[in-house]
Amino acid sequence: MATSPECEQLGYATHGQIRYLDRLDLYETEKPYEVTFLPVNVDQPGARRTNLKFKSYPVVLRDFSTRRDAFSTDIQGFELDTFPTSLLPSQLKDLATVEELYHPEAVAFLEQKYGATKVFIFDTTIRSAQKPERDASALLRNQQILGLATDCHVDQSPGSVRRRVQHSLPDEAQTLLKQRVRVINIWRPLVQPYHSNPLAMCDWRSTVPQDYTLSDHKTPVWEGESLQVYQNPDHRWWFARDMKEEDVILIKMFDSEAAKPDGQVAMCTPHCSFDWKDAPESTRPRESMEIRAIVFS
Repeated sequence: MATSPECEQLGYATHGQIRYLDRLDLYETEKPYEVTFLPVNVDQPGARRTNLKFKSYPVVLRDFSTRRDAFSTDIQGFELDTFPTSLLPSQLKDLATVEELYHPEAVAFLEQKYGATKVFIFDTTIRSAQKPERDASALLRNQQILGLATDCHVDQSPGSVRRRVQHSLPDEAQTLLKQRVRVINIWRPLVQPYHSNPLAMCDWRSTVPQDYTLSDHKTPVWEGESLQVYQNPDHRWWFARDMKEEDVILIKMFDSEAAKPDGQVAMCTPHCSFDWKDAPESTRPRESMEIRAIVFS
């Protein structure tokens, strides 16, 4: 694998394990899937919630936090940016407060960042290494408090994005889908310093189409489709070693511009958390908050 210009310029590197979808013969006849609720009215005993099987591979992860200007959602698929908020850290852990006060700030941020004509936030998730109990009512409102996402994935497939636009914005969908459509996650750590189980991101340019496979993701409120990722030794992995309180990571999940025959921008970003073995001592368990937004421009 050739060394990218970013690898040459960024000094710090560490080693970690990335959990990829295992290359099972099963997936030649059965689509990968995950169901987040207990199947009911199923005649067959032992109905499975998932057929996903993962295998961990060692990788090198490099720090991009000292060279944030060299990364962008258009090139690698992710970037580090500054997004001040009026909310206190304790308020950012409350889903209702986030929806009422943080969402308008996020919409304004994304409108300015991408020159958007419309921003639609469709999901809010708080993640904790402490694995809290799920709040059923929050899940039904598409607001979730979850454990860490430890498998390499992309949240949305291209088809799932189009279906969501048509479902959530039916009166505008035909017009909106003629614009450039991006799905951007705004990911923010809620614990400082941020060292425990960092978010790892794979440079889109180091992937090939054969690395991705469609996977059904069913919840009580939405039959979604994501992308699971197979291991490829050419993958280049990055993480933000240091993040300030006002820093966020922008992670692209879809870009209609990349789907064009002459598209030259990143389509999406495979990502997951990883166990940073040489993290500074006395690191607090990770807590983070992310919103998922469809950005039209």
